[in-house]
Amino acid sequence: MKKIMCVLFIFLLLNGCSRESEVTQQFTDLLVAVNEKEKQGNNFGRKLFEKEQKEQVLFIETMGLTQQQYQEVKQRVGALKKSAHERALLLEKEESALRESKKVVDQMSAWIERVDLTNQLDEVVELYYERSEIHETFIMQYKKLIDSQAQLYTQIEDRSIREHELQKHVNEVNDLITSSQQLLSELNEATKEVNRITARALKSLKQQ
Repeated sequence: MKKIMCVLFIFLLLNGCSRESEVTQQFTDLLVAVNEKEKQGNNFGRKLFEKEQKEQVLFIETMGLTQQQYQEVKQRVGALKKSAHERALLLEKEESALRESKKVVDQMSAWIERVDLTNQLDEVVELYYERSEIHETFIMQYKKLIDSQAQLYTQIEDRSIREHELQKHVNEVNDLITSSQQLLSELNEATKEVNRITARALKSLKQQ
């Protein structure tokens, strides 16, 4: 699965920071804090994608082996299972980074209410929360994908498994890949919208 995630891009037009209002600076600081947490999650996501690509190559090679090469099949299946487990660990780290970024968004929401800027900045917070929900759904779906792939790897080394049973599981994996890709596309679109509305909100604050 092609796992490319758009990153949050904060428009930090801080030429002459001393001239910025205190409110603008505080808002910018919160945006930077969210962005730092997001960058951590994206780093784990990139590592996960790289591992996924190598695993896909190994899977294709393994499927090309015959029953006469069973020992090699078992060896490669072991490597596939190990890779799937490592991806699961990376996904957990990405999920942890997401939780941390949501905590900062919670702080941003409380700050907006405290400084009475709900009308101007509430949309930004709402979009951040919506984006987080999509990201959480994507992670849940990707966990299902990894679990299904691990089960498939076990079936590959099972000499008693029938071809139609194996093909059925391959189809299930493909369906999970498709749904994960759709969610990732939604996440990227949500990120673009967050960036657009955030930039507009910053511009509005600077003009006050």
